[in-house]
Amino acid sequence: MHNLNRRKLLIASASVLVILLIIYGLLPKRQEVVLVSVQRGDLQVTIEEEGRTRLKQRFTVSAPTAGYMRRVDLKVGDAVKKGQTLVVLEPLRSQALDPRSRAQAQLAVAAANAALKAAIEKKSAAEAEAQYIEKRLERMASLFAKGYIAKDQYEQTETEAKRARAARLSASAAVDIARADLERARANLQNFGNVKFTGKHNLINVTSPANGSVFRLYRESEGAVNVGEPLMDIGNQQDLEIRAEVLSSDAVKIKEGKPVLFKRWGQAETLEGVVRRVEPAGFTKISSLGVEEQRVLVIADITSKQETWQALGDGYRLEAHFIIWEGKNILQVPTSALFRLGNEWAVFTAERGKARRRIVEIGQRNGLAAEIVSGLMEGEKVVVYPDDTIKDGTRIKPRK
Repeated sequence: MHNLNRRKLLIASASVLVILLIIYGLLPKRQEVVLVSVQRGDLQVTIEEEGRTRLKQRFTVSAPTAGYMRRVDLKVGDAVKKGQTLVVLEPLRSQALDPRSRAQAQLAVAAANAALKAAIEKKSAAEAEAQYIEKRLERMASLFAKGYIAKDQYEQTETEAKRARAARLSASAAVDIARADLERARANLQNFGNVKFTGKHNLINVTSPANGSVFRLYRESEGAVNVGEPLMDIGNQQDLEIRAEVLSSDAVKIKEGKPVLFKRWGQAETLEGVVRRVEPAGFTKISSLGVEEQRVLVIADITSKQETWQALGDGYRLEAHFIIWEGKNILQVPTSALFRLGNEWAVFTAERGKARRRIVEIGQRNGLAAEIVSGLMEGEKVVVYPDDTIKDGTRIKPRK
């Protein structure tokens, strides 16, 4: 009898255990979730854009006149002083003669040489004529003094002598002109392409307009340059500014004088700055996804000590964080815990092992955290990254 009761008790216990196991298996499993605490702290709302450094004062040195530039000895990064000679320009060198031009120049020399000989012969004839008239004038003057000829005849001879003197001078000048034409023709025939200017005569020294460094060389080798052609850029590396292309919808929130933080510029330290100008004109830019965007150029100055960012140069990339709002001791939650419920915001809180949906009112927010105006208290636990499997009342447990 005693053994029978024991057997019945074991069977009943096993049946209850099986029933409990079946009930436990049918119960929904606890969802593993990530829980974070609602806490207070500093909150900043920023607009983040890629920025680039730029020289505030960039001096582009250009050629003041057309000439032949000597090779530039300066390199990018070399320091220069105001008034220092940067580039030396020589007069332009003549072009080499092609066969046709050379033949024409040779014919021009022959023609000029013949013209010079003709001018010399005319000069000789004019001198002979002038000598004859001079002697005749002397005879007429002697006869006029003795009263053998009339005054009119003497004056006529004197006039002829003056005309002969003028013809002689004209013939002499014609010889000089013909000789100059011959020299010009010979000069056109000569090759001046390899002439080197060793002295300072006719050289033009292009000097630096300010103290600074060389930031760009447009050309380094010698060669002919045109008037106004850029040669190099000069600037002061310590005089940098930051330019960022911001969406026009964000640019209206940025005011002059607002603080800026510069990150990911190559060092772990965050640089501080201030907005100097928000340009009033926007421009259209095509994004990497092919979308047209209206952007505005925002200029900012670096206010951190120059020793901390002296490695920066012109055209360096960094991230600009424009602070448009900031607060202290702000009750906040991660934005990943928020989700939309109709027209309202909501979160899931952890209460006694279950997820409870709660409507919240938020204020300022950035990409990481949001200000809680009402609906939560400091220290409460909320679920971050809630998925569709979590509902109001779902059994949850913290993810390890």
